[in-house]
Amino acid sequence: MSLNKALENLKFDKRLEELNIKMGRLTQSEVDKQTAALPDLESQSEKLDIEKEDKDVI
Repeated sequence: MSLNKALENLKFDKRLEELNIKMGRLTQSEVDKQTAALPDLESQSEKLDIEKEDKDVI
């Protein structure tokens, strides 16, 4: 896989969003449009209580 293809695959990666906007690879309106198109998966998720998890380990 080429570097350009790898970067394209990561275009909307949250960790790279700010960098991609700064470098002109992405606009805020593209981010907003992509975010609005994401499905709501809350019903398929499980809430974790991190503080409780930490206490269980000790």
